Amino acid sequence: MTRKAIITLAIAMAATSGTADAASALPPPNRQDREFLVQAHQGSLFEIEAGLAVTGKTDDRNDREAGDAVRVLGAKLVTDHTKLDRTIRQVADRLGVKLPGEPSEVQRRRLKEVTALSGTEFDRAWISMEIANHREGVALVKREIDDGSAPAVKKLATLTDRVVREHLEMLLHVEKSIVPSPSKS
Repeated sequence: MTRKAIITLAIAMAATSGTADAASALPPPNRQDREFLVQAHQGSLFEIEAGLAVTGKTDDRNDREAGDAVRVLGAKLVTDHTKLDRTIRQVADRLGVKLPGEPSEVQRRRLKEVTALSGTEFDRAWISMEIANHREGVALVKREIDDGSAPAVKKLATLTDRVVREHLEMLLHVEKSIVPSPSKS
């Protein structure tokens, strides 16, 4: 082998070695990271379905203001969670994490129960369900930030936290100001 060939081979090996070392320096997703990606994805799928479920449920109403507020929130959930889920899927694909194709059984059952209602009863149940879901989302994000290892997933958790907290704030506002609690006797 000529001196030039040996130098070329040494440079190629060093370049390849550096790339492999840099890639292996990144921690692979741990169990928490994988669970976060799956649950965040299912949560987004659920929120998209829940947002779409609002369509038509609040049209035939005596209380138009409450129905309009719920409809606006539903549309926002669809838009924001569609965008968020696109990012979740990209991160999961890069890390080789397989994601389910639908919300969890519990989520599907909750949505079915709520969509069986109508009018003000639907609005109250939908808002209540969404507040609970978004509070669960805040806890999910906290677990990822505390226990996750993959930087890409932790960064995604921070993005998710902003979206979930914004939605929760809006939901709590609607609950207090537009969807009154049943009067207590």
